Amino acid sequence: MKYKVYLAKLKRLEGNPKCVYKIGITSSSDAMDRLTYRGLDEAYPITNYFPDVKIMASTKRKYSREEAECIEASIMHQLKGMDKNFHNWYEEDQISGITEMRKWNYEEVQKAFRLIKECL
Repeated sequence: MKYKVYLAKLKRLEGNPKCVYKIGITSSSDAMDRLTYRGLDEAYPITNYFPDVKIMASTKRKYSREEAECIEASIMHQLKGMDKNFHNWYEEDQISGITEMRKWNYEEVQKAFRLIKECL
């Protein structure tokens, strides 16, 4: 199976933070399918918390799972700076994919966008 790496913007009207970004991988041909998935195996689907989802960038090339996870981890490492973890806020529920989400920061998002585009 082959995977893509993506950057997404997630927004909500209530709760804080109002806007976050997510670095992720998906085996789906469309990253939006992964982010809007609401199957029975998802106790806390992303769209229950962040209904406004936009894919900002995605690799055109597909990678093995190991390669995609390595790219994802490298991007998150470069963005988190001195923070211990990539995820930088508390949420009562364990939202699906929350460990790959971070509060919106324009400079970080621009860097993430460039890093993903370099993977073309």
